[in-house]
Amino acid sequence: MHFYLDSANLKEIEKAISLKYVEGITTNPSLLRRERIWENFESIEEFYSTLMNVCDGKIFAQVPSSCIPDFLRKIKGMDTSRLVVKVPSVPAGLKIASELKEKGYKICATAVYTSSQALMWDSLGVDYIAIYIDRMKKRGFNVSENVTSILKALENGKTKVLAASVKDVKELTIVMNSKIEYMTLNYKMIEDITKCAFSIEDTEIFDNDFEVVKGHFYKDANR
Repeated sequence: MHFYLDSANLKEIEKAISLKYVEGITTNPSLLRRERIWENFESIEEFYSTLMNVCDGKIFAQVPSSCIPDFLRKIKGMDTSRLVVKVPSVPAGLKIASELKEKGYKICATAVYTSSQALMWDSLGVDYIAIYIDRMKKRGFNVSENVTSILKALENGKTKVLAASVKDVKELTIVMNSKIEYMTLNYKMIEDITKCAFSIEDTEIFDNDFEVVKGHFYKDANR
């Protein structure tokens, strides 16, 4: 399993990367707006350059459909081996993705909901498609069946499936059972999956017992 943090909050990003199992960062315009990145960075390129410096893995950046040439100028010069450009799964996105592929960028088609969309993007040769698990549920999809259908459509392709918008343990279980290898989580989920009350309880028992064992071995150490 490959985990990515879905965030534009630099403090969250630094904490998540320090956990070592988080491989990269995914962003989108809504996250940039929520974090009001203009208050801490002079430009979009400074923001993404900072992420590149903080994280050694892949950085996913969503291209605004209304200003593609401007966006490409802003990210020009960044490490294209680690930068993945997210393109919305709408008709205009096909042209965007084709242009980006010609320039050598890695592509992730985002907001993919159906197996037919998945097949279309795979035929175009994009690197990833992002499927929104929580949004599928809220829009009335049978998430488990829909995810299975998308994976079935791509079983002979090369496009990787990225499970995005995973908001709780039940959704996480669906993704794990589907055997999707790539997942994006918000910071709360990144923290929550490392915690279990029973694990903490067992660790305290072991630590207390070891203090007793150690005490018998070293009971004469201070004499």
